Amino acid sequence: MPVVAISVKHLNKLIGQDHPQEKLVQALEQLGCDVEDTVNLFLYKCPACGAPNDKLETEEGTKRCEFCGHEDGTIFEKFASDKVIRIDLLADRPDLFNVGGLARSLRGYLDIETGLPQFALSKGELEVNVDPAILKIRPYIVCAEAEVPALDHNSLREIMKLQENLHWGIGRDRKLSSIGVYNLDTIKGPITYTGVKPDSMKFYPLGYPDTQMTPAQILEKHPKGVGYAQLLQGKELYPILKDNQGMVLSMPPIINSEETRCQIGTTKLFIDVTGISEAAVVDSLNILTTGLIELGAKIKTVKVNYPDKSIVTPDLKSQKIEVGFQNAKDWIGVDFTKPEFEKSLRKMCLGVQPKKDGIYEVQYPAYRSDIRHEVDIFEDLAIGYGFDKIEPRLVPTMTVGSERAEEKISNIVRDIMLGLGYTEIMSLNLNSIENHITKINLPQDNNYVVVGNPKTINQKVVRKHLMSGILETLEKNKKKVVPQAIFELANVVCLNPEMETGTNEYRHVGFAVIGPDAGYAEVRAVLDSILRELGLTGQYVAATHPAFIEGRYAEVSNENGFLARVGELHPKVITNFNLAYPIAYCELRLIKVI
Repeated sequence: MPVVAISVKHLNKLIGQDHPQEKLVQALEQLGCDVEDTVNLFLYKCPACGAPNDKLETEEGTKRCEFCGHEDGTIFEKFASDKVIRIDLLADRPDLFNVGGLARSLRGYLDIETGLPQFALSKGELEVNVDPAILKIRPYIVCAEAEVPALDHNSLREIMKLQENLHWGIGRDRKLSSIGVYNLDTIKGPITYTGVKPDSMKFYPLGYPDTQMTPAQILEKHPKGVGYAQLLQGKELYPILKDNQGMVLSMPPIINSEETRCQIGTTKLFIDVTGISEAAVVDSLNILTTGLIELGAKIKTVKVNYPDKSIVTPDLKSQKIEVGFQNAKDWIGVDFTKPEFEKSLRKMCLGVQPKKDGIYEVQYPAYRSDIRHEVDIFEDLAIGYGFDKIEPRLVPTMTVGSERAEEKISNIVRDIMLGLGYTEIMSLNLNSIENHITKINLPQDNNYVVVGNPKTINQKVVRKHLMSGILETLEKNKKKVVPQAIFELANVVCLNPEMETGTNEYRHVGFAVIGPDAGYAEVRAVLDSILRELGLTGQYVAATHPAFIEGRYAEVSNENGFLARVGELHPKVITNFNLAYPIAYCELRLIKVI
């Protein structure tokens, strides 16, 4: 987990009061920050891009720039030191990734400046034109201008650190969103966001003032290109930002150009955020610009012209959510008075307006990307009130623990399967669309739960059956002797728009036999045994299914609907998983979990 180093001196300056280091640490911990320690930090200047790199006083000096990747085998020049508080970043509060955001939250928590922050924006003249060609590659872009006090080493370091931390916390290592910060004085608008062939042009990448490279060469030779090449792998076009004179600003999400880099003394910034997630790019820009405002910046809007629409960014208007006063007391277990309720929320930089019947309208700022539900407000309420003031108490009623119903029935089925000679497996509940849908011949519809921000392409969908996990296991063990008989007991998720979550969850058992003689009769006999031991009856009906051989497949149902499917897998499915023997498969729905 990344760690951010916050200058004690700068934090006190932005708070507007001089607090002892110990009090700051205590307040930060009460806010929910994970404070690691307080140490001295040394700053080293990159000879290539000029960026300040930091190292603990106990560590060896910097030899490689974390921003441009420059490395020459020698320790960079040390030019300053600072007393800092080191905080482990928490992904759910990216607005606290920088000294400005922390100072703003502390002013509220310490009753210095409470309530909903207001952010003034002015209209900028700069426009960005989006080329239709880029929409299939990296389709979203939002931008801003910023007038800042002349950058020094500390403020430059803070901006660059926040940029990288947002890449981690929101951008998923630049996949969902990436940020570019440029010296606006070097840019002639309007700016064009487009795509270019990998070898079609050259520019000077950051840290290489004397070497022009093509986009393809950057991915092969530049340290940042090598590190993030997978983000553009297989793309016909690479994203490029260029100004009205044809000068390249950056190659998102990889590297900025040397010609537009920020340096000591820079007073005007252009900021872009590009990505494949609209929410991620908007949240990143909102957090970055509001953090800059805390550092004394004045933000101007930028007009972004898409092929079919125009938007003005950033939009820092507050959002609102309704919460119940009684719900808050029930969730937290504290009998708040209404003044305590309102004061606690205002300490967390939230606006509070009573409505009627115990309902409050809570306004939250644009940088609070973590607020999605009433319970998120309750968390802030508890922090603002003070966890130290919440007295522990015994649970009013005593209960005796017992097995959940799905575990009881699973234990019975597990004993049956083990007794019949099957081996239990455990597979992941996330899978790829290819393995879970395509290879099994299922239709390419939207009838499954899709992960919005998957960590990898192999974790894109939540499983709605156990077949793919079992077939993947057989594929991994294809060199083992056959026959093989395996089973899995696990939950699957099915869409149901009538539920609050939009889904239902069921406990299934899936089992398969692979071998020269594997057939319908074998798994049918096992299914009959399970149904008999569970006291269930079902009606077998011949049916068709794209994953099974026609005429060798049946579906089982009872008065409650679907119960099981059983049959011999289609040869195409078998070969899709690189297997060479017949497979008989059965999957039985045991119980509804949620």
